[in-house]
Amino acid sequence: MLAICIPLLALTAACDDDDDDVIPPPVEEPDLEFVDIELLGANERPTPVETTGSGSLDAEYDDDTNILSYTVTWTLGNAEDETVAMHFHGPAGPDESAPPVITIDHGDGDYVGSVTAETDPLTAAQEADLKAGLWYINIHSTTYSNGELRGQLIAED
Repeated sequence: MLAICIPLLALTAACDDDDDDVIPPPVEEPDLEFVDIELLGANERPTPVETTGSGSLDAEYDDDTNILSYTVTWTLGNAEDETVAMHFHGPAGPDESAPPVITIDHGDGDYVGSVTAETDPLTAAQEADLKAGLWYINIHSTTYSNGELRGQLIAED
């Protein structure tokens, strides 16, 4: 009887069809991440501004699509102010200014807000500047038309 049971047990174990050995596909990491970039008046150039306003930016850049996906949140220093413009600027280091590269739709112009969006595909030159840390985001208000809140896009290691 034992001679019959052992081969049957071996056959049953060999036919086990569980998927314990299947390895799930790897989770793709973003090519470039910008995490909790702080937006402050003290970062404005050429002249820092004094404001109680602040904000933050989180973004991911995809090398395959050349698209920057982002979420920016902000509160201006004066509740009577309006957000009049918002842009990515470059190329410029942290102590420099540069013209706008991409305009960000900032909604209805409130003094507080949040935007989640993505850019059109970047050009090769724009991509190179972004990867080199030469872009910044700037939020312009009625009080500070040249910019109230700024944050340099430096990628997380």
